[in-house]
Amino acid sequence: MLTELQEKQAILPSGAEVHYYVGGKETGTPVVMLHGGGTDHAMLSWRESLPKLIEAGYRVYAPSYPGYGESPKHEQPATTKNLINYLGELIEIWEIDKASLVGISMGGALSLGYTLQNPGRVQSLTLIGSYGIQDYAELHRLSYFLVRMPWLSNITWKMMGGSRWAVRYTLKSILNNPQSRTEAILDEVMYAIENTDSQQAFGEWQLDEMLWDGLRTNYTDKLHEITVPVLLVHGTQDAGVPLRYAERAATKFPNVRFEIINNAGHWTHRDYPDQFNALLLEHLQAAVT
Repeated sequence: MLTELQEKQAILPSGAEVHYYVGGKETGTPVVMLHGGGTDHAMLSWRESLPKLIEAGYRVYAPSYPGYGESPKHEQPATTKNLINYLGELIEIWEIDKASLVGISMGGALSLGYTLQNPGRVQSLTLIGSYGIQDYAELHRLSYFLVRMPWLSNITWKMMGGSRWAVRYTLKSILNNPQSRTEAILDEVMYAIENTDSQQAFGEWQLDEMLWDGLRTNYTDKLHEITVPVLLVHGTQDAGVPLRYAERAATKFPNVRFEIINNAGHWTHRDYPDQFNALLLEHLQAAVT
């Protein structure tokens, strides 16, 4: 089914250039897939999900944000605010009246932010290990200082890029299921690490988000405003966004299905893709009936 995907480029009104995948029936219900930060990009996140959605008759859109994947870095800093603006510009270019948004980690925060700004343009939300619902990062004060030392980050990226063992070890922090840490996904991540644009973009995002007394983007007090159906998926072993924050968020949404995936890490959708894809398809179907 990946052969049915088209690769396209869009020049946004802001001047940013975005590479994206589009596929499925043109008349199908639109689903926009939003990847996370770090080394992530559209295909790295959604390789296991896109074929299932196309097979089920949906029209899928999977962009890589400026600086990630094949999208060049834009002159604007890669803040959450700017990323949400890019998403809005893309949805206008795609001429989508109402879409279901699916977001992992940072992509979850973009989904939440866009929905709060444009409630009439969203059919449903699916949030996996979502950022934007927590008060602090793990080891918050230490992280605050570390993101202000770009030289240290550069050294870490270089060490990772040259070591298959280091990448394999690091993957354990986001993919808890040993069977999901395949040689194929290891190859994908090692290739993505070589993208210096994503290193810069993610560094900008972290610097903007990490405040001394908390995180800049925290929608917890606004989640009750989101009335569309929400599928909240979280792994018990998520080290990026601890489970307790998802449990709290689940009490805030008026219309939520909360699914905890046992033994899954931060990349729950790639840790247990069959389980996740089944939940996603059920949720999308229920949202339009």
